[in-house]
Amino acid sequence: MMLCQSVISHLTNEEHAVAAIKEQIAHDHLAMLICYYTEEYSSHKLQHSFRQHFPAIPVHGASSCRAIMTDKGFHPGPVVGVFAIYDSGSNAYGTGISDIDESSDGVTEIVFKTLDMALHNADRAGEVPSLILLHATPGNEESIIEAIDQKFGTLVPIIGGSAADNQVKGNWSIFTTQGTSIKGISLTVFFSSQSIFTAFSAGHTPTELSGLVTKVSDRVLLEIDGKPASSVYKDWTKIHLDEYNQEQLIFDIATAYPLGRVAGQLYDYPYFKLSHPVRETTENGIELFSTVDLGERIYLMQGCKDQLISRAARVINAAFWQKLEDSRKIGVINIFCAGPMIHLKHDIDSVLKQLLDELDDKPFICPFTFGEQGRFVGGENGHGNLMISSAIFHSPDESK
Repeated sequence: MMLCQSVISHLTNEEHAVAAIKEQIAHDHLAMLICYYTEEYSSHKLQHSFRQHFPAIPVHGASSCRAIMTDKGFHPGPVVGVFAIYDSGSNAYGTGISDIDESSDGVTEIVFKTLDMALHNADRAGEVPSLILLHATPGNEESIIEAIDQKFGTLVPIIGGSAADNQVKGNWSIFTTQGTSIKGISLTVFFSSQSIFTAFSAGHTPTELSGLVTKVSDRVLLEIDGKPASSVYKDWTKIHLDEYNQEQLIFDIATAYPLGRVAGQLYDYPYFKLSHPVRETTENGIELFSTVDLGERIYLMQGCKDQLISRAARVINAAFWQKLEDSRKIGVINIFCAGPMIHLKHDIDSVLKQLLDELDDKPFICPFTFGEQGRFVGGENGHGNLMISSAIFHSPDESK
């Protein structure tokens, strides 16, 4: 038997918030707690409070941009939300966390160490989990996913989102039962008693405009077709960025017109992963929340407001109906990019209504992140921006 529950608190004192959450949570068969919170909260104090109130339960937390969403509503910050997983069958859940310090071990070694920590804490060393929940701070997501795939030698489904803050100023954080980090990786390995299905989608469509990446430095796109990237992007989008001061983010504006790359093909049709422009740099480049490679073709993508509103429900529908017609939904972890949330503003209530309709009002939790990780329809794991990633817990429908 498996059940899920979402609980939120707007109390701004971490100890009081966790205590209030505890009062609403049953303890019989409680197996895992997933926590999302806005930047007003200290990850250290939250982690300490969860360890005090739930000493035997693995906890995994990440900061969310400005708000979180659950089956009970859209909750602007300051807010702490928890997704409780109750599992009375054969199950195991384990968490791990590590700082990523470029001066020490490489990313691959750090990921291996963190996975071993999580598997050890689940008492499942050497086994392959049914799902990995990944929350890293922005900057190394592609390398982390490659290392996870390498560790297991098979494509374990991943769902995840990069920790976020309110104004893209680096005030993000992550924590697990083992510790906290402001520059690192955290993950949970799932060995749940019931099945999990995942979906990962962009929801934008390519325009006729594209170009080759001719100069790039880390996550700064410097040139497209030999021209300054910001100039090309302005021409493509007709967004006059020079009307804003140097500190003005294009983050809010670029949601409707991100950059996309072909991630793979299904039945001869390409599917895309997106890169979200964050800000214009002093060298007329564009800082991104994901990595693009020299020589890659990038497309200007587009997404109207109606598409952005409906796509979260579409992703869940796609996940559930691939093989699950005879299954019963239990609960959902839904990762939603912060950019569309900010862009949609008051229309976020329409997103919530469609999600509830699609989920038959089952419990879910949804942070707003600065990069999303998931399993594409072709089977490979990837990282992108402006994406939606979902994991649905389900069980056989005994009425059929």
